[in-house]
Amino acid sequence: MNIIETLRFFRLKLKLPQREMMSEFTDPSTYSKIESGKRALKVNELEEILNQTSISVDEFFSFTTFDKQQQDFRETFYYCGAHLENKSTKQKLLNYYYSLKDKDKKTLRELSNYIGIKNFFNAHWEEVDPVTFEEITDIFQDLMNKSFYIQYDYIITANLTRFFNTKQADLVLARMFPIKYEEQRDFTTKKFAYNILINLISKRLYEKDYESAKKYIKLAKKQDKQNENYSFKLNLQYLTNLLNYIIEGELVYIERVYDFIHLLENTGDTLQAEQVKKEVKILIHEKDSEKMLQSYAVGLLKES
Repeated sequence: MNIIETLRFFRLKLKLPQREMMSEFTDPSTYSKIESGKRALKVNELEEILNQTSISVDEFFSFTTFDKQQQDFRETFYYCGAHLENKSTKQKLLNYYYSLKDKDKKTLRELSNYIGIKNFFNAHWEEVDPVTFEEITDIFQDLMNKSFYIQYDYIITANLTRFFNTKQADLVLARMFPIKYEEQRDFTTKKFAYNILINLISKRLYEKDYESAKKYIKLAKKQDKQNENYSFKLNLQYLTNLLNYIIEGELVYIERVYDFIHLLENTGDTLQAEQVKKEVKILIHEKDSEKMLQSYAVGLLKES
């Protein structure tokens, strides 16, 4: 629903006549003209209506869609991610991808969507090209030239972290964190910003660059001071325990890792649970192999 449709929705649900939507000092015909589309709604008038009807700003805008095209894209993107073989939705997303591919000058939002499609679906659909070195270089330079980052900057960066080398990642992080005006940012913006750190920590673990992983964990722990994103906190703790196990080999850390996996399974997030299991198997395989060799060597010494 757009803003006017949302106003009408709440008015009807609250069973209010049009004259009661604004204060008694306002011309009674004003709201009628707004709802019927005969005149534009001003920001101060919307504020007056919400105050008059006791509708909270957050609740009102949770019913309002400002950009239906982007909402449709995200719904299609996530649906395709979970249903890779669905031909109709696949074709819908591919048609959008082709339209962006043929467009020389993309808006930041379009670039974010384009890179998101390439980053995820290249591994699953042959129709989608991989992210190119030129794209990575150009986007990195654009990020370095900015002094303030908005939601789509964080989304693009979250999608490209696996392509950045250590120096590039450190330079970008130094500019993006701490998040400026973090308390005023919406949940989605902060979610993607935090995902940058989670992705980088995981990447450094695969690269066995444990010092950098420690550094990113330290930075990540300074984020989300309002404790709004529990998923971020849980994933950060999981990666911290995984790193501690790899470095120290103490069983208590791997037990905590499997506690996290069980939590995911118990809450119905079986897809992430399986992904984490695979990640753990890959990252601790060498560590466990070393421990087995050490145990075998000790056994030989005892027998001799």
